[in-house]
Amino acid sequence: MKKGIFEKSPGFTQLCLLTMVFFCCALIAILPLSIQMVFNSKIEEATGLRITIIIQDIFLFFLAPLIAQFLLWKEPTTKTLQLHMPHPSILFWGIIAIITVSPLIDLLNTWNQNIHLPGSMKFIEQWMITSEKTAEVMTNKLLNAGTWGGFIMNILIIAVMAGIGEELLFRGVLQKILINWARNTHLGILFTAIIFSAIHFQFFGFFPRMILGMVLGYLYVYSKSLWVPIVAHALNNALTIIFTPNTFNKGNKIIEAVSNTDNSSTYTLIGTLIFAFSMWRIWKYYQKNTLSLSKSEVLPAKNKTITQIFFSHNLIFSQLFRSSLKKNFAFK
Repeated sequence: MKKGIFEKSPGFTQLCLLTMVFFCCALIAILPLSIQMVFNSKIEEATGLRITIIIQDIFLFFLAPLIAQFLLWKEPTTKTLQLHMPHPSILFWGIIAIITVSPLIDLLNTWNQNIHLPGSMKFIEQWMITSEKTAEVMTNKLLNAGTWGGFIMNILIIAVMAGIGEELLFRGVLQKILINWARNTHLGILFTAIIFSAIHFQFFGFFPRMILGMVLGYLYVYSKSLWVPIVAHALNNALTIIFTPNTFNKGNKIIEAVSNTDNSSTYTLIGTLIFAFSMWRIWKYYQKNTLSLSKSEVLPAKNKTITQIFFSHNLIFSQLFRSSLKKNFAFK
């Protein structure tokens, strides 16, 4: 099959294609999941959960986005998904951003958990509460690793694999489709973050996860490298694993101190200010590189014909992008 056969298709068609590929991969994953369930009674419950997550990640978050990008874009995968290594300083500020936004995310999580639906929708809220409790029980069983082996497996599966796989799907493929379809970077990032949060089916954490998705989206756009949101996502999940109290880290003074820390307004304000500064530094890097690209397009008059042919697509995209920024965000 020819690569990029749907590259010129409308945004809605590309989104439908991604959805179809995603569900086809989900159907294919049923077979290994069924085999795994047969042997579940013979293995530890936490180990069974880890195997389930591995199978899910391979088919839904690795195979699906790689197949979709093959069908959607003609350029090599590394270029399409921007899998080149980022500038070290941008990676550093991306890490600082994801760490310092955590207090704000925690505050939003507390607010989200206190949201109640109207009385007429009480049955829906009860179903959501039951689903949350079921997910919490499974999460605790998974994180309650009693050995170094179980802890390392959690880091590899929940942090590393999830960080790479989910960013391939949501930021690498879905966000690119939605930005092109909406012809607006900010709307594309927002819609991607909403889908990213909704697909986790944790309703009392919807808004903080949506904000986290937006942060990862902007990290991708401004750094121009998928590795920045991948590292940030993996780090965020790893910190959750490390600082969630369980039998493995029980008695650790640092873990207990962090777990018992009240998320005060001062703590949240300082974290938010550092986060804003980190994102500003990444945005400045983006602006600088965008400006450098624009200047590099100005070549001598004798090469005018070649220039027009070679840069015509980039010039059109650049003009559309800059006009979109001025109209929607008034960057200077």
